[in-house]
Amino acid sequence: MDPGTAVAVATLSAKVASTIWEYYKNVQSARDEIKFFANELEDLGRLMRKFPELADRSSELPMAASLDASIRQVLSDLETLESRLVPGKGAKAMRRLGMRAWKWPFSKSEVEQWVTRFQRLEEKANFALNMDLTPLIIDVNANITELSQGQEASEQERLLAKLPLARNAAFDSWDRQHESLCIEDTRVELLQRLRDWGAAHPKPLYWLSGMAGTGKSTIARTLAHYFQSIGTLGGSFFFSRSSGEANNAINFVGTLARHLANRSLKLRRSVCEAISTHEDVTRQGLRNQWKELILAPLSSTRGQLEGRTTLNLVIDALDECGSDEDIETILQLCVEIKDLKEVDLGIFVTSRPEVTIRLGFDAIPDIIHQKLDLRDVPRDLVEHDLSVLLEREFGRISIKHKLPGWPKHEDIRALVQQSDCLFIYATTACRYIGELDKDPEERLSEVLGSGSTRGGNTASEIDITETCYRFKQVVGSIVTLFDEFSICGLAGLLGISDKRVEQSLCRLHSVLNIPKDVESSIRLLHPSFRDYLLDKKRSDGRFCVDRGLKHEELAKHCLRVMSTGLKRNMGHLTTPGSPPHDAKREYLNTQLPKHVQYACQYWVDHLEGIRADSGTKHGFPNDWDIQFFFQKDFLHWLEAMSLMAKMSQAVLLITRLQDLLGPGSNDILLATVEDARRFIFSNRAIIEKAPLQTYASALVFCPKESFVRQWYLDKLPTWLIRNPAVEDRWGNCVQTLDLGSWAGDPPSMAFSPDGKYIASTPFNGETHIWKTATGALHSTLASYEPGIAAIGFLQNGILASLYRDGTLRMFDPVTGVICRTIECPILDYGVPLELSEGPIPSLSILPGEDLATLSPKGEVWIWSWERNSWLKRSIPGNIIACLCGCLSDGTLVVTIFREGNCVELCLWNSLTSTVQSLTTGWVVPVAVSSLNVIAWGTEEGSIELYDAGAGSLSELMQGHRRCVVTALRFPPDGRSLVLGASDRTLRSWDLSTQAESLVDTTISGVDFAAFSPDGKHMAAMSSLNRTIQLYSFPLKAEPNSREVRKAGIMSINISPNGKQLAACTFGENVIQIYNTGSEALEHSLSGHSASICATAFSQDGQRLASASLDESIRLWFPRTGASGKVVSGIPGLNSIRVLAFSPNGKLLVSGYWYGKILLLDAESGALHHSFELESTPDAITFSSDGRKIACAGFHGARAIGVWNTSTGNLLHEVGGLEPSGQAAAAISPNGKYLSYSLGDTAVVIYGMEAEEKIDLPDALYHGSSSSVFSRDNKSLATCRQRDGKIKLWDVATAQLIGVSPIKARASRLSFPTEGNFLESEHGYIPIRYIQGNSSDNSSATLTHWRYSTRDRWIMEGARKMLWIPPAYSSDTDCIAHHAGLFAFTHRSGIAFLGFKQGEVVTDMQG
Repeated sequence: MDPGTAVAVATLSAKVASTIWEYYKNVQSARDEIKFFANELEDLGRLMRKFPELADRSSELPMAASLDASIRQVLSDLETLESRLVPGKGAKAMRRLGMRAWKWPFSKSEVEQWVTRFQRLEEKANFALNMDLTPLIIDVNANITELSQGQEASEQERLLAKLPLARNAAFDSWDRQHESLCIEDTRVELLQRLRDWGAAHPKPLYWLSGMAGTGKSTIARTLAHYFQSIGTLGGSFFFSRSSGEANNAINFVGTLARHLANRSLKLRRSVCEAISTHEDVTRQGLRNQWKELILAPLSSTRGQLEGRTTLNLVIDALDECGSDEDIETILQLCVEIKDLKEVDLGIFVTSRPEVTIRLGFDAIPDIIHQKLDLRDVPRDLVEHDLSVLLEREFGRISIKHKLPGWPKHEDIRALVQQSDCLFIYATTACRYIGELDKDPEERLSEVLGSGSTRGGNTASEIDITETCYRFKQVVGSIVTLFDEFSICGLAGLLGISDKRVEQSLCRLHSVLNIPKDVESSIRLLHPSFRDYLLDKKRSDGRFCVDRGLKHEELAKHCLRVMSTGLKRNMGHLTTPGSPPHDAKREYLNTQLPKHVQYACQYWVDHLEGIRADSGTKHGFPNDWDIQFFFQKDFLHWLEAMSLMAKMSQAVLLITRLQDLLGPGSNDILLATVEDARRFIFSNRAIIEKAPLQTYASALVFCPKESFVRQWYLDKLPTWLIRNPAVEDRWGNCVQTLDLGSWAGDPPSMAFSPDGKYIASTPFNGETHIWKTATGALHSTLASYEPGIAAIGFLQNGILASLYRDGTLRMFDPVTGVICRTIECPILDYGVPLELSEGPIPSLSILPGEDLATLSPKGEVWIWSWERNSWLKRSIPGNIIACLCGCLSDGTLVVTIFREGNCVELCLWNSLTSTVQSLTTGWVVPVAVSSLNVIAWGTEEGSIELYDAGAGSLSELMQGHRRCVVTALRFPPDGRSLVLGASDRTLRSWDLSTQAESLVDTTISGVDFAAFSPDGKHMAAMSSLNRTIQLYSFPLKAEPNSREVRKAGIMSINISPNGKQLAACTFGENVIQIYNTGSEALEHSLSGHSASICATAFSQDGQRLASASLDESIRLWFPRTGASGKVVSGIPGLNSIRVLAFSPNGKLLVSGYWYGKILLLDAESGALHHSFELESTPDAITFSSDGRKIACAGFHGARAIGVWNTSTGNLLHEVGGLEPSGQAAAAISPNGKYLSYSLGDTAVVIYGMEAEEKIDLPDALYHGSSSSVFSRDNKSLATCRQRDGKIKLWDVATAQLIGVSPIKARASRLSFPTEGNFLESEHGYIPIRYIQGNSSDNSSATLTHWRYSTRDRWIMEGARKMLWIPPAYSSDTDCIAHHAGLFAFTHRSGIAFLGFKQGEVVTDMQG
């Protein structure tokens, strides 16, 4: 193949095509033929350009190499064609005279002939290339498939690594490899019965119970091994009291899910998909994990599993799961497999017959489970199996020690009798007798002569040659620890050498499984050995382990290990906002080895263990050891717990430590632990999501007087050069639950009867169950359309959820199982709630297990749990507006509709139909106490009380605060009243003394409050801030000394030069001007007589304009605080929506709710022009020269208008649209283009000279939007508010240039002078991110910070750096930014944060 010829054809075809395009521009006729001809030549050129690239591989492309002659012929044809297309001299002369000289030289038939010639070559070339490349493509496809599969496998491993896994819980784990199975000819009948069950599952759940030492675990291992051999084992979990990974339920579901994923590729994909879809499922409760990781994958495998669709799970030693609650939950979860249709799943469980487990199985219907107690197995069968076991083991010993004919049959029979049906006794005796360096005959005589009838005593006869001290140091630790350790790990924890541990254990192989590998775990061969050593009555005093003393030693070891082993950023995370799963495992394994992880998790358990035995008099370690931990390692410990996904455990540990210290302890230590508890409660959620925020957000926003803040000031981020002003000390709010976004239903919340859980709704249409003790999300209940109307707990702990379609569903909040589904007759069948008239359905819990619901027709339906039936009640001639509660005798407190949108508060006995009126008017909210006292708020802001027992009415609080009561709630004892008000305060009133106390001041007020039944906890919900705040009673903290603003800040603006900030508050008529450098209040601009509704700075920052409800616009000089002109007397000035200065500051434009636009002189206040839109203006923008002004509104014949600012003439208008949402508009700097969007319509670029519109593809905007032109007029940036996506468009072609990976939800966009960045109210966004070059930092000369309203993060580019707590507003109008300086509003005013400019942050250590 000659590459030169192909290049010549490619070059000449491009040249000829260019000439033909000139004809296309200048010739009026035959344009279609000319265009067709030019396109064909361009196709030919593209094809020929491929050939030189293939020249080096001509040996692999024989067909393509044979085309040389055809290519040379086409080159000759192109030369001929070129000569005919060049105009002659006459044509050039005519063009000089300005005359048209172009004439197409070919007829239609000639064009077709030329095209046919070129197409023949193209066909030949394409055919040749296809023939040559097919084998290569097949190879490439095979490589791509292999690569894709490898990538999929890698991604699956990454997802599966997120599962909480107990590696030693599998029956065939490395740690259990030496544990025996049932030997041949033993347990024959029992094993066959279990195998038959596993093949058909007549009942899906099987429980095998038995006392300690009866061989339950051996049977479970044997059965699991059999299921694995025939391909029906789905997974196994062998609980172990001595294993930290397997002595609780934390890793239970994750381990089984991992085993299922290894069962088949289909299940693996299903499990991985569940992890990917529900990213936080591994941090949720057992119920959600079981649902998403076990049931959902199994339900998605219809017809997909290879081989048999029968699967078995084996769960051993359930009694060794540390928590009775977890055991109950596991049994409840096991019941759910009965509904699986796709897979025949059986669960085999073994345990001792503990009370919790017996009661759990008793609650399960017999049709679902079957059980067998090993004590019911005939004794002769057990003794036969013991004889077989002993004969086999003694046969092995006799061969090893060369003792033919040993032992005697009567010795075996005697040992069988002595074993008393306990297999553990027989196996321990065999290990003891068969030790290599001992005489088996002597030891057998020793055992038979001991007269022991219980295997636990065998251990006391072991010949211990090491000192008692070493025995207690090493073996005492093994039996006291809460987890298993390897030789290496145990040595690290105890601070001794590996050799010393090995020497201490060398004679204990008969009671301990001691692996040769120092990295494998040492395990007790049976839990009874622990019981023996810890029992002073049974064990030899020389070897008895003093539990309290050993716990004290281990507590000291844990504190020492944490002091030497913990440090900052142990996972080598790349950003302060990186989640724990981004930690590099190779670093974690080094920085957090097993003994360090153990110390982090169990140091408080050992402190508790010191006093666990009432007879133990030991005290705590030196208080200074614990105090030193908090001063030096507390933050490191929190980071480590987050990396281990143990933050909820960390919360409980500090709470338990506080309870453990109690009154009389060291005052300094008590104060330290309380401060640490408040720190962890306030920051648990963010530390759990981002470990390094321990040193960032948690520390930055910590109160000034906090011990933690004072001790760790040097750990504050170095890239944060200006810290916000914070509270002096901790407030009464213990922690805040972030609820995310509402789904549209009214918020609702309730405590469970035992106070352990809080149910909240809605969260994306779901109900969330939170743990009160830790604030962790326990589970998420399934969502059902069309949404929830109300929730409430019955006294039996069942959660009742009333849905908008009239369905009442009863959930077990712990497991999430639906107990009952009841069709509630409150709605007419088929009538959507949205079309129903009257009140929204509500729910009220009655005494006992009854509840009342309210229909949209104003009728009450009462449902009885016991009768499982409905009873209708109504007030004749009245429509009930709301169910407010009930008295102790069942009398309902209701409101009924009256004329004029008024309601009447009544007491209604539904049985006697007696109605007693209490008041008429504004009666929201209403609360009912346990003492039959009713409280309600009035329109004037007062609170009135009615004592139903005494029949007396009184007033608690007069409306002196001029605020509306938003929430009312009595605590369970009814002696006080907590109220939330529109001034954002939460207050408590003592009803006996009338004393008032401030509970808290919130950022956005309280809509709803609830108390736990014991009165120790109160939850306050804010729908505006989407949070639940938890308080502990009785209140301990005094209000902070920092001034609390009486009214919330409505908006803040930073001047263009960044030197001043203007703040407006709700309901006030003063503008406060702050110096952004000193944060000092410089001026209070007063003059308005009513609330201020809009403000705007001029571009030079010299002027400030404000509009008020007093029907005036005022101009100010913010630097001096002086007042300028006042504009008044113009109708409608009290309804200003938008206010803006022209670029030169000489003009001021104001937009009104009813569509009027006024253009004013910014110096004199004189009216220049008045414009009209047919709808409320959402956006007003000037051109860069100030000559044009564009206004965008909702809809109408003039939804978009462009006017000349000098003449007032209307230049352009766009209308005829009726979208929803808000509008936006922008004018290009050269004044030639207008961009706009109207609600849900596409973004449009409008050429104002040609009056042409171009809809940008894929740019639908839902809700408010923003856009801006670049300074060179070539690009347009747009931001979609629904998802925060920022896109960059080419103005000339309307083509998409790129999409930013950063989501900003910006309402104000601009291009700074350098043009390399987009600026919004949230910060800077580099253009390179939008263009797809986010990895390129070479040109970055500034650090560009921004705020993400979506998840409350301060970002550096695409990196999360600092999380902003919910106490700081996320409302766009209450956030301002300028050059790395951010201002946020909060309850005490404004917080300023400054970030380092000029370099990219690379040091994660600070």
